[in-house]
Amino acid sequence: LNRFFLIPLGSEASKKLLDAVGQNTLNKQVPPPASLYQRSTHNLPKKKEHLVSVRLESVPAQPNLLVSFATSQTPIEDGTTVPVHLSDGEIYTIPAFRLQNNFGASGEGTMQRLQILGVGLPGLQDEVLFDTDALAAAREDQDDMLTDSDQDSSEDFEELMECDGLPPLKIKASTEGLSLRSINDKAKSHKGTVVTFQIAATHDMGNQLANGGNVRIRFRYRGPSPNPATEIWRKREVALRIVRVKGPRISSLTFRSDLSWGSAYSELCHALARQKLQLEAVPKLEANSRLKMLRSSAASSPKLMEETKQAIEEPEETTILNRVGLDQGVHVSGDEVVVLMAVANETNSTIVLSNRKGLVGGFQGSPMPTVRVTSGVSVKIPVVIPRIERIDENKEQVDIAAELIARTALQWQSEVLDDGDMANRKVRQGRVRIPSRCLREIIAEHQSFASRICKPPVTLKVDIGRKENETEMKVVVGTAVEVNVEVEMQPWIPEEVINNSNLVIEFCCTRKALLGLPNGSTTSRDYVWCGQLRHNVKASNLKKTHKARVVFCTVGVFIVSACAKIAKEGQVSEETWWAKRAETVNVEKQV
Repeated sequence: LNRFFLIPLGSEASKKLLDAVGQNTLNKQVPPPASLYQRSTHNLPKKKEHLVSVRLESVPAQPNLLVSFATSQTPIEDGTTVPVHLSDGEIYTIPAFRLQNNFGASGEGTMQRLQILGVGLPGLQDEVLFDTDALAAAREDQDDMLTDSDQDSSEDFEELMECDGLPPLKIKASTEGLSLRSINDKAKSHKGTVVTFQIAATHDMGNQLANGGNVRIRFRYRGPSPNPATEIWRKREVALRIVRVKGPRISSLTFRSDLSWGSAYSELCHALARQKLQLEAVPKLEANSRLKMLRSSAASSPKLMEETKQAIEEPEETTILNRVGLDQGVHVSGDEVVVLMAVANETNSTIVLSNRKGLVGGFQGSPMPTVRVTSGVSVKIPVVIPRIERIDENKEQVDIAAELIARTALQWQSEVLDDGDMANRKVRQGRVRIPSRCLREIIAEHQSFASRICKPPVTLKVDIGRKENETEMKVVVGTAVEVNVEVEMQPWIPEEVINNSNLVIEFCCTRKALLGLPNGSTTSRDYVWCGQLRHNVKASNLKKTHKARVVFCTVGVFIVSACAKIAKEGQVSEETWWAKRAETVNVEKQV
């Protein structure tokens, strides 16, 4: 401290001092600078600054669209969300909107064009639902004709939801009478200013919409333009929040061959089982003919066991045409099949089921045009379905799942209740059908499904000489009735399948089950068969007509019919088909 050095600058003395002390010693005494002052930029050359010019352009007065509910005069604010409660396959009608033009203080903001778009639909681009421009509307109609000429109709809008692989939502605008003249009417007339929207959900909508979706209805409009090259567009949007709710569903489908009209399925199946037990208990040459045929076929083909072993190790994928004789079961060879369809109503109100294509269910004597199902109840409806063709007109395999879904689809509509609850006053409607994914999994897992719903591979017609105007044949005890059966294989069966199949034609008779009497009351003394009861033939050598006689020994009402059992060579399982209609014989006492 208290020390200082005098450093003369720019003089001869400073140079002598530097020589005496030394440059290094002097540098240690003077601290290094912490920073350097930058040179001022006011002396540097500058570029000329361009002044920003503002261009003002006057435009005509523009319209201001006001959107409100038809039952209210208060306009909807931007950002308003309308909840839409939807179940799978339901069609929801959104409350109607009223469109009005606010001309402003000048009163000259006329609307010249209006577009209504559906925005945010999953898997779809922005869809134009309505356009007041004539050329644009004609272009939209032409595009619809190229894709689906009747897409705008109400029925096709509902049937569109039956297809698989579609986006989960579809929206439609009902703009009957909507026009720019009505919207621009300064008298505020409500006629021609209302628009209604319907939104439909597919049957497999499920959880495809995250957080209610981001669906919006966009009203896009424009007013007068300052020049032909400029258009001034404005928009208003109404957001829709999809809320998933429960609706009716088809919970099960049960095939009931015993309900086939006139086939006597239950009685004949019991009688056929008794005949099989008698055949096994009393071995005869006729009883062993089936076994001999299998043995002879095995002996004639020494590689049969090896091919069977390879088929088991490497199963070959079979089609519904090649599965003839492989699906063990007993069926009726009619053109229709009877199923019990269970429909569960999981809504909060009673629904009414209907079918646009005909009846909901029932039989010829007791049709069911509509079915009323209360809330929380599951009903089983008997439905007669035409059997599905295995091949179409183009000789291609038919999609069984799609055909069955289309033939069992129903419409439903809720009933309005006057209980004060606003939720029950709204009419809900939609379509209910079998879930496609579930049905396809069942068909893939159970390949015998085709035999239950498709056309039979063989048709049988039994004739006992009954007159056409009579429902039954009346005979006396001891009369012999000649039974003829006509058997015909269908032409769609592949030739290699027919050559490798065996056929057993068997006659059957049983006492008709009366009220209070169980099946199986038939005894060995009730009737006696005369002739060959069973015919074992190759399917390729099938004769069209087979006959036998039955003599009735007691009084009663009996049922006579025949069945055809189809089996592949080397296979034990049989596919049994009864005749479409069984004959009834009323045996009376001799006078």
